[in-house]
Amino acid sequence: MKLTVYRREYPLVFPFRLSYNTYYSRTGILVKIQEGDFSGYGELSLVPYYHKDEAKLYGDLDFISSFLEEIKEDWTPEKLYKEIREEISPDPAVMSSVDCALYDLYGKKTGMPIWEMVTSRPNPSVESSLTITSEDWQEKLDWNWPVLKLKMGFAGDMELLKEVRENYDGPLRVDVNAGWTVEQLIQNIDGLVEAEVEMIEQPLKPGEDDQLKKIDIPLNIFADESVQGIDSFDEMSEFYDGINIKLQKCGGITPALQMIRKAQALNLKLMAGCMTESSIGIGAIAHLASFFDFLDLDGEYLIENDFGNKKFVEKGEIVLSTAPGIGCEFNLHENLVD
Repeated sequence: MKLTVYRREYPLVFPFRLSYNTYYSRTGILVKIQEGDFSGYGELSLVPYYHKDEAKLYGDLDFISSFLEEIKEDWTPEKLYKEIREEISPDPAVMSSVDCALYDLYGKKTGMPIWEMVTSRPNPSVESSLTITSEDWQEKLDWNWPVLKLKMGFAGDMELLKEVRENYDGPLRVDVNAGWTVEQLIQNIDGLVEAEVEMIEQPLKPGEDDQLKKIDIPLNIFADESVQGIDSFDEMSEFYDGINIKLQKCGGITPALQMIRKAQALNLKLMAGCMTESSIGIGAIAHLASFFDFLDLDGEYLIENDFGNKKFVEKGEIVLSTAPGIGCEFNLHENLVD
């Protein structure tokens, strides 16, 4: 197998305001794994507030590239995931890009879409939310998505929520990105209930999760930043109603399937999330969509330049087919990383 790495800049359609900062672009590292006439694709995003060491990411990819060059016998994505993890402990985002590319490649070799490989369903009934911010919510109302998720966690955010609700009467969720103190959360509960918010994502900073047990919150509370892997599920199940699973955060499709089974055993609700990524990353997680109770897979619509010949989410609806692998063709013939 041959692994090729690309580095691409993604200008954003709108500025992306979070509790951390406001962002105007993203950088993506994309991988292509070739075996014979088949190619599989994966993606990771350089998210500034995750503070990734880009040199280490390339070092991990170099090692994995050398490892894959030696693969000659029959293989499966799960088998190679385990073998790579036994050799080194690559960054989860790197492992996700490689794992997803291997699933795409293996699906094309065997003629199966990823959803069939993982015993998912092609057309889940759950619809994806569209992320809105203080910078873009008015324009995005015209996009006519069935569910909206408002970014909060900064001064004036409750006033913003009220203004959004006055102009939108559909399902509404909020993502605080760890931007509130416990006192602010308590103060905001009545306003959230009045606005008929159906879910709050990560209201407090990681490490403050136990404070949630002291508060009566009549809304679904989901963990995102507080959950970096399956080992934290048991503890987080004491404080949260559900878990946000992102492929780049957990390490790919293989560990995501393990996390799904673990969450189900703990009676945790499941949300599929994404980074600001292209149809490569969104396509991979879309194939797992039927396992989730909530979806937030809007990354294809947040960037100016995509690489695929189709979208996997259309106004909130997951659109899959029987095409093998991810089910999309990608054009990455620029900005190679030597």
